[in-house]
Amino acid sequence: MAVFVSIIVLVISLFSLPAAWSAEVVKLRHSLSIYVDDKGIGLRHPEGIACRGGVLVIGDTENDRLLRYAIEGKDVKGGTEIKMPQLSTPARLQIDSKGDIFALDGRQRRVVHLGPDGAFKGYVTAEGAPSPSIVPKSFKIGADDALYVLDVFSGRVLVVGPDGKYQKQIDFPSDYGFFSDVAVDARGTVLILDSVKGRLWAAAPKASAFSPLGGPLKEYMSFPASLTADSRGMLYITDENGGGVGLVSQDGSFLGKQLGMGWNEGLLSYPAQICVDDHEEVFIADRGNSRVQAFSLGK
Repeated sequence: MAVFVSIIVLVISLFSLPAAWSAEVVKLRHSLSIYVDDKGIGLRHPEGIACRGGVLVIGDTENDRLLRYAIEGKDVKGGTEIKMPQLSTPARLQIDSKGDIFALDGRQRRVVHLGPDGAFKGYVTAEGAPSPSIVPKSFKIGADDALYVLDVFSGRVLVVGPDGKYQKQIDFPSDYGFFSDVAVDARGTVLILDSVKGRLWAAAPKASAFSPLGGPLKEYMSFPASLTADSRGMLYITDENGGGVGLVSQDGSFLGKQLGMGWNEGLLSYPAQICVDDHEEVFIADRGNSRVQAFSLGK
């Protein structure tokens, strides 16, 4: 009888373990590192990165250019340079459903719109948006190709349609430190990341305000800086000062931190933007090591 009771207690305890247990299910396994373009010219402190539809675009920030690669299974090929006077110090990148490239100019603080081949198509102006001025810190593209712009000057997230016209805005909450990134999950929930206070905030598709999501991240991460969501709603957050990547569930539960600070393959130094492609390959702009690293999701 005592043995039977012990088994019951063990089974109950396994099902009542905290969310951190889930962190053992998903592992980031290093696949490859990218150091150069197709001519052998090295990257210099890349910050921006986007991956979608078999295409990887890197913002080679200190070289004032973009690099376009083809993702072929677990391999990455190419590295064609895209450089133009309308774009400098690319800091954040996105690719829409048509393959168009959007890049945040880190110097001019404006979002540049390029075609799939890198041809300049204009600037994102958010036509009809309420004043005052727009100063984007980051942005993301949703499933409907709308842009969600983190406007740190006016304290809001602006939603801009694929036609470049203003749709709506969601004001920042009243109590915050500094919002560094925005993301949109598959359900259309908008998420913003407060790096200073180490908090996530979320707004459902029809919500007019942000609500806290989960608890403080400071217990686990030094300076959470970049945020993205995969197709299942899992959130990935880079720890800029501490290295590594934090995993957070849809309900805000912290599932653990992986990788770490260093220069060896699989470690990070001041990581910037992170993206997850259609096949759940994770790419990270490893700024301090002047490279981009790819990781497969395993168990």
